[in-house]
Parts: sequence; C-alpha cells; structure tokens
Amino acid sequence: MSDMHMSSIKRLFSLDGKRALVIGGAEGIGFAIARSFGAFGAQVILADRNEVLMRTSLDRLVDEGCQAESYPVDVADLESVQALADFCMQGGGIDIVVNSAAITRRQEVLDMDEQAWRSIVDVNLHGAYHIGKTFAEVMKGQGRGGRMIFLVSTGAYRAAANFSAYSASKAGVVMLVKTLALELAPYGILVNALAPTATDTSFTADYYAANPAKRDAVAANHPLGRIAVADDYMGAAVYLASEASAFVTGSMMVVDGGKTAK
Repeated sequence: MSDMHMSSIKRLFSLDGKRALVIGGAEGIGFAIARSFGAFGAQVILADRNEVLMRTSLDRLVDEGCQAESYPVDVADLESVQALADFCMQGGGIDIVVNSAAITRRQEVLDMDEQAWRSIVDVNLHGAYHIGKTFAEVMKGQGRGGRMIFLVSTGAYRAAANFSAYSASKAGVVMLVKTLALELAPYGILVNALAPTATDTSFTADYYAANPAKRDAVAANHPLGRIAVADDYMGAAVYLASEASAFVTGSMMVVDGGKTAK
C-alpha cells in the first residue's frame, strides 16, 4: 500500500477544520469526548449548565492545545438551546453535535412521584428533542452536512430495577435518533447513538462509594472484568464524528465491555 494511500486513510479520522459542540461536556464522558475531538483537530465548544466546572474544563482543553470556548445551556429549556445555537452560528456554524447531558435517580416506580419522573424525562428526552430539532435546522440551513451523536445507555434496551424514568427516556432517544437519521439523510446529516455501560464518573461515584460491593458486582458482570472509564468512549466518538463513518446513520454503537453480549 502506497504512503499516499495510507495517508488518505488516516485522514478519514481527522476533524481538522470542524467545529464540534459537546453538550454536557464539563465532565465525565462528555469531557473525554471533547478532549478527543480537540486532539483530532476540531474546534470545540463546551456547553453545560454547571458553569463553574465548565470553566475549569475549558481551561484544561486550552492548556492541552485545543482551540475551545464555552457557553452555558439548560437542555430542558428550548430557548436556552436556541441561544446556544445562535452562539455557535456567530462563531462559524457547527459541524458536529454531541449530546451527553443526562440525569437519573435510583428509585422504584412505585416510590417515584410525577415530579421526579418529569424532571428526568425533561432533561434526557425533551432535551434531546430540543437539541435534535434546533441543530438539525442549523445544519440543514448551512448546507454542509453534519454529525449528531446522542449518548444513550445500555439501559435503553436492557431494563434494570430502579431506573424506570432513565431507561424509558433513553429508549425514547434511540427512536428519536433513528427518526432524525431518516429525515436528515437527504441533507448529509448523520445521526447516531453511542451507548455506554456503567462508567466510573461523578454520575456513579457517590453510589459506588456508598456501595462498594455493588461496584464489584457490576464490574464482575462485564466480561472484560471492570466498569468503564470515560476515556473508553473516545475512539467511538471520533469514529462517529469523522468521515470514517460516512455510511453510518441511524445506528447505536454499544461500548460496554461485552456486558450485553451475554
């Protein structure tokens, strides 16, 4: 294989010249994805409702040599998402959108009141709708295609006690992704889901700290013998954001250490 051909294959994964928005990017999986995008040449916009943490994460990206900026957002609020889109347009538009914003609560259905249910669905499902609709309009108007990646969960298709609202909302996002993929295909906008497994982030830290035996049991349930760390999703995210995935849309990429293969 010629050096020129090898070089062209390597460029499939390049994000040079791309503007990438990572919502929920202040920490955890979102921040890991933002770092990977920066490493592959993208200009990164962090968006999160935790402004203090977001500023710290932005400083870290800049220190690593990434061209980055940030903007606050509450995905449950459509006007907030539209303001974020306006910010992105002022800076040169957007090519890649990742939605990693999510909340959960461990609680049985019979113990969950409507307010708790709605708070989770508002962020996880309605927020995904706000992002999908708003940035689909932006990308369609730009006329240069684009990529959307929605973080879901293995819980979107594999039930577990105490996660009713979370799993139901994430299952809804999977179908939203598939529908958007069909509707946006004519415009070259590819829409996919990335499904993580149990991951060592602040999302789970307090629970596992209080329940170390549960953490060990969850790790043992993964054929690779551990739970994930945020960096485990970097490669999959770069693939879905780059030209390497040019014929992939409406799909869900599962990164779970083999858990759901059983």
